[in-house]
Amino acid sequence: MTNELQQYDSLTKEQIMRLTGQEDDSGSGSLILPKLAINRVGEDDDGNKLEVGTYSIYDTVSEQKVYSKKSNGPVLFRPFIRGYQYMEYDPDTNTYPNYSVIFKSWKDEALDLLGGIKCGKVAFKELDTLTNEEAARQKNIKCYTLVYGLLNMHAVTGKGDAVNVEDLPCLWRITGMNFRPVNESIKSIKNRGKLIQNTNLMLSTKRKKHGTNVYYMTSISIDDKQVEFTKKDLSVMELFAETVGEENKRVVESWKDAQKTKPTNDDAVSKEMMKEISPEEALAS
Repeated sequence: MTNELQQYDSLTKEQIMRLTGQEDDSGSGSLILPKLAINRVGEDDDGNKLEVGTYSIYDTVSEQKVYSKKSNGPVLFRPFIRGYQYMEYDPDTNTYPNYSVIFKSWKDEALDLLGGIKCGKVAFKELDTLTNEEAARQKNIKCYTLVYGLLNMHAVTGKGDAVNVEDLPCLWRITGMNFRPVNESIKSIKNRGKLIQNTNLMLSTKRKKHGTNVYYMTSISIDDKQVEFTKKDLSVMELFAETVGEENKRVVESWKDAQKTKPTNDDAVSKEMMKEISPEEALAS
């Protein structure tokens, strides 16, 4: 381990950025992390056949998208930081024009880019009071769990070439049906008296079918083996914290600018609405 730490300390700043998935974002200085996701397509853009229900990610070391293989067993994901974020999707532009700060407690106010709270998500009991247009918009506003951590998996490229992903810093963003299993797993680690940073989640998927619709849900088990938290890990965690901090700073600044053009009572109404909505109601979609 000593040699490993010495090797890390000897890396240049550019090498550390490459190791941790830090890239230049058009000069903004932001940290861009590869995102872990479940692959649901049977073919890539080059016509290569893909195994559905596997996990995919852009590997910053080999600089290509890679996929897990079910025959290789579960994927190991070691969580470092868990947060939540509201995001509003625009199906017409395939973009997210509004999103909130990344928050870690339901007591925190989820300020958003456009000067509101939680991108305008309302309690389930309030849906009946909305117009059809407003209700349709609510379906595009979701709360995501964001988990920053290290990924390990024996993967393959689209062409089938073997790639070994080792301790790749990444972001796992989850919503919908996968929201509960991820958070229950993190809660289970706490109930065992362990820290998430010392624990690997073993990820696989379950094939589900509803009518003619086939989909895949994440399946999680907890590895009982304790993982040592090293100096290198601390550096990676600091990068994760910086990523969250930079995004939240941008959102808060945008929120303040938007507030300047809003009626003075809007903020008070938003705060009162926050008090009335429970986490369970907020996650309803």
